[in-house]
Amino acid sequence: MLPKVGLALGSGGLRGIAHIGVLRVLERHNISVDFIAGCSIGSLIGALYAAGLDPETILKLAKNLKRRHWLDFVIPQMGIISGEKALATIRLLTGQRNFAELKIPLAIVATELHSGQEVIFTEGDIASAVRASISVPGVFIPFPIQDKLFVDGAVVNPTPIDTARNMGADIVIAVDLAHAGTVGSISNMFDVIIQSIDIMERELCKHRQHHCDVLIQPDVNKFSPSSFDTMDECVLAGEVAAEAVIPELKELLANPKCSEEKQGSLDCLNAKRN
Repeated sequence: MLPKVGLALGSGGLRGIAHIGVLRVLERHNISVDFIAGCSIGSLIGALYAAGLDPETILKLAKNLKRRHWLDFVIPQMGIISGEKALATIRLLTGQRNFAELKIPLAIVATELHSGQEVIFTEGDIASAVRASISVPGVFIPFPIQDKLFVDGAVVNPTPIDTARNMGADIVIAVDLAHAGTVGSISNMFDVIIQSIDIMERELCKHRQHHCDVLIQPDVNKFSPSSFDTMDECVLAGEVAAEAVIPELKELLANPKCSEEKQGSLDCLNAKRN
């Protein structure tokens, strides 16, 4: 039986468009994805792909949907963007689907603001879960679901490798954008907030990366996480990084026991460290 492949798509602001390049490469090499776990921008692109949209369609939508479709500024309270436009746009793009209607099983990571706990959405309205997951603190107003307030999943789990594994994946491909360093020019409030969160995310990811089988880290550090003008470059960065790991991935798919041995060795190493 073929091993099940899980894809963990991480946070990273608009640099997350690089995920589209990764999806392009996986399709180019006929590597199918059985599970998707997404956080923040990774939850949005993961939801669209799980709903049946191909990478080219997702990219066209990204280019044609401008700032006005996503951003609705308000008098600052718990955020400067209400998120109502974003929710409506996500609902439109996902066809108002529930998780049960997706072509690929999907899990979306968000953070419950009061408890600080990670919450994984796997049922109900997809758009609401994505809206919760993209709620960058200080930018988007936290999103309420059943009397709880949710912010960006990146606060606790920026690249949800463990989530993909727990869904049943034998091989987990992680697309990590948290490694990206400081953007070339921090020029606005969005860059300041997202860059600050990125610093925190990098520390979180250091302790989780070893749980994946294949790690993809697109070179997106030169792009602003709030720029709508570098989409093609981000996609290309995703493609380049994904192509570089294809030989490793194909070897794992042909010899899934290599993944088990790799994880076993890492577990032993971590046990010794602890």
